Amino acid sequence: MFKDGLKRGELAWGCVIMAAIILLSVNVLSETQLRQGNIDLTENQLYTLTDGTRKVLSQIDEPIRVRLYFSKTLGESVSTFQRYFDRVRRLLERYSDIAGGKLVLEVFDPEPFSDAEDRAVASGLQGVPLSAGGTNVYFGVYASNSTDNEELIPFMTIEREKFLEYDLTKMIYSLANPEKNVVGVLSAMPINGGMNQQRQQIPPWQVMTQIGEVYEVRQLQPNLDVIPEDVNLLMLVQPVGLTDNALFAIDQFALRGGKVLAFVDPVSDALTRQVPGITGGQKDTGIERLLTAWGLELAEGKVAGDIDHARRVQFAQAGQPVVVDYIAWLALGETSLDPDDVVSGGIERLHVASAGILDPIEGAGTTFTPLLVTGPRAMRVDASNFAFIPDPVKLIEEYAPGGAPLTLAARVTGPAKSAYPEGAPKPEEPETTPPTEEGEEEPAEKPETAEAEETAPSIKEGNVNVIVFSDTDLLHDSFWVQFQEFLGQQIPVPEANNADFVLNALDNLTGGEALIGLRGRGVESRPFHLVDQIRRDADQQYRAREQALNAKLTELQGQLKRIEEKSVGGKVILTEDEEKAIEAFRVEMIAVRQELRAVKLALKRDIDRLDTGLKLANIAAVPLLIGFGGLGVLAFRRRRRRAA
Repeated sequence: MFKDGLKRGELAWGCVIMAAIILLSVNVLSETQLRQGNIDLTENQLYTLTDGTRKVLSQIDEPIRVRLYFSKTLGESVSTFQRYFDRVRRLLERYSDIAGGKLVLEVFDPEPFSDAEDRAVASGLQGVPLSAGGTNVYFGVYASNSTDNEELIPFMTIEREKFLEYDLTKMIYSLANPEKNVVGVLSAMPINGGMNQQRQQIPPWQVMTQIGEVYEVRQLQPNLDVIPEDVNLLMLVQPVGLTDNALFAIDQFALRGGKVLAFVDPVSDALTRQVPGITGGQKDTGIERLLTAWGLELAEGKVAGDIDHARRVQFAQAGQPVVVDYIAWLALGETSLDPDDVVSGGIERLHVASAGILDPIEGAGTTFTPLLVTGPRAMRVDASNFAFIPDPVKLIEEYAPGGAPLTLAARVTGPAKSAYPEGAPKPEEPETTPPTEEGEEEPAEKPETAEAEETAPSIKEGNVNVIVFSDTDLLHDSFWVQFQEFLGQQIPVPEANNADFVLNALDNLTGGEALIGLRGRGVESRPFHLVDQIRRDADQQYRAREQALNAKLTELQGQLKRIEEKSVGGKVILTEDEEKAIEAFRVEMIAVRQELRAVKLALKRDIDRLDTGLKLANIAAVPLLIGFGGLGVLAFRRRRRRAA
């Protein structure tokens, strides 16, 4: 054999050289032939393209040009951006492959004073100086279609990396579908921005900003007579002050097959905060009549409380900060969503505040399908507890778990009858004009809309497709998004999927289901349920003892007051029994305080013990398992050798 003529050293070097050649060949082959092969081991499959992205890319009718700008000096200075750029480039290359040539990718390094930098600046990209007085670096995406529609990401921040697929796919979707669906909005809340009481400009809510990126948003007036024909979907957000004609127009729109997304709320914290003079507990928004016709109702004067999903809040009580679970502010996870409905696609966490309760009406012809529910131990809480300043501690003390989940959002479909079976509301009697010269009165001319209403027959029944939320606060920025400052700009970073859920509902109702599933992949909230349960149990025990202590303090104050009433000449006269009672209370008060400290200490001890166990499992368990496994293999091999 050939190897017999080689020395052992020559053979070893030959093996090394062959191994190097094979390794290089495999790398080249994998780079050219296996570039599309990926293994995504993340829990939420963050690096796997969704079916929605593939659907958007496969439906591109005209070429879309995407220009990716990245300064090489930025990657050399900050390795994190270099890694992020590599991921963006590879993701866009996969987009191009899936689109079959309909997506053209170009990558530029905008060096200082180069043509690429001029194009980047002209496209609207934002330059960032690496140091004071230094040259600008760029990292952004500019895309355009054949009709000169443009989409832009001025600078790709690390904070938005988890939302990369959504941002890029939304950009491609907007260019592939330049004609946006029209969403008509009826709201008594400043969701589209405006002026506050100090005459200062307030921006639109983030959820409306995101809706405006995909849809054409049109503000409608509460005294309208008809829904415009080009409105594809009607969005109602606590529509206070609607006229009868407006309610009738909404009724007819829904019966004609128009899609409706409604948000009603018995206690709107955001409305109370932003619109002084309008209380948060709206008794009648005017839409209750429509809800009844559609086969559901908002439980009157009730708010959904859920101790199992309560968010922890801090507030001041007697001048001291108190941290407690607020049963009216809920953080709901995947178990609260309908897994079979496309609206739930990609949703992991939702924040609601003082939400109402939706109940189906017995005997209704429509189908009532819950989309969002509480836990099974939820409680119907009187809305009067939230009329002024709520007391979270008192709410926990009075909490009585129920036996069934409460519905916070529902889809209503099927045949429904009109809320106005008698037809359009009768117009008000027109005012008469002053007498003419001949002494006769001429009636005022009837509005054209009234004539149109008289000639157009009203729809008595039809199939409706409506999604109703019993909360408006989930739309407000303060309940689901945090803002981080970057280069003088406020970058929104979601804490929950509230906007994603609303956009999913809009996409589903308007037929744009391709984007469902892209949203929410960036929110990775992983609460420690066992820790929360330990803390919640200890809190309940602590609150009970605290209530007993407060009762004792009240009793002592009453005793002292009675003693002061018996004072003579400014001196307090105490009987022996009173002195013993006061001393006994002091001893008992010290004992109760010690017990409270013991409860707190036990809480901390249980959590610390659990924390130690988790650290041991995550840090030491795997190495120990590998070590013991190696020792086991070694012992097994030795045993086999001895047996041989």
